[in-house]
Amino acid sequence: MKQQNGTNKHDLKLWAYARSSSSRPSVLIQQMQGLLADAERNHWTVVGTSQDMSTGRTLARMGLREAQSAVRQGLANGILIEDVGRLSHEYSTALRVLEFLQDHGAVLLCTQSDVRYELHIKDLSQILHQRAARKRLGLPWWTGGESFAKGC
Repeated sequence: MKQQNGTNKHDLKLWAYARSSSSRPSVLIQQMQGLLADAERNHWTVVGTSQDMSTGRTLARMGLREAQSAVRQGLANGILIEDVGRLSHEYSTALRVLEFLQDHGAVLLCTQSDVRYELHIKDLSQILHQRAARKRLGLPWWTGGESFAKGC
């Protein structure tokens, strides 16, 4: 199955990214274990992992920078997360990460939510569709897979 951005599920090289504002490391550990288990179950290739214990209000996060660096260098062409809130609950911060992915031909893959629905209710999907048409880019999310990624 080929996506609008030209990526198919066998070409995905994913960077697993976990973020939580909880002060308990066990929350991040569980989140990452879940991502890796979903990747294994769906036969996705994970090329690296990173995590942040922070609020997500800013882009100045070491783990997110590692994921973006992997995309920039071509080591990864997708970021695997539980849901869009792991990027940020703030509209402008999430949009900046999605624009970065879009500019680099990479995708976001969510394991616990339908990324299309999340972006729609956050009023981000139309902005990204318009940007894709204007710049002739793909959409920065993956809609294939077999876990929740049933609809992701």
